[in-house]
Amino acid sequence: MKKTLSIALAALPLMLTSCATPPPPAPVAFHNVDNSALVLESLDEKTCRMIQPTPTEKIENDTAMTQARRFPQHQTAVILLENYTEPQVGDEFRDRSTSLFVGLRTLGYEHIVFLQGKGVSNPEGLILLAKYD
Repeated sequence: MKKTLSIALAALPLMLTSCATPPPPAPVAFHNVDNSALVLESLDEKTCRMIQPTPTEKIENDTAMTQARRFPQHQTAVILLENYTEPQVGDEFRDRSTSLFVGLRTLGYEHIVFLQGKGVSNPEGLILLAKYD
């Protein structure tokens, strides 16, 4: 009995100081406050579709950057990542977002937001993946 009690007491500090993995943070919904924002729908690593201010068909990312250069506003860009499947931001996000991020920053966009697309053209309420200010 004393042996069992002493083993339990010896294990108690270990159990009290061990930690459980915290749950992932709750998803954050996006709320657009800039009506003049450039909105792109990223279809894959190389192609996208412009939704605002001038809708386009499927085009190459470089073509979209050329068109975005012509717009007077360079404040906010919102990118909807369609067919994005990662539960946490990882390699797929990096592969799809890097070229768009660099292109938009080069054009002078100050606020760049990446959202998980759901097949809709309105970004309001979509899950926020990353925000760069």
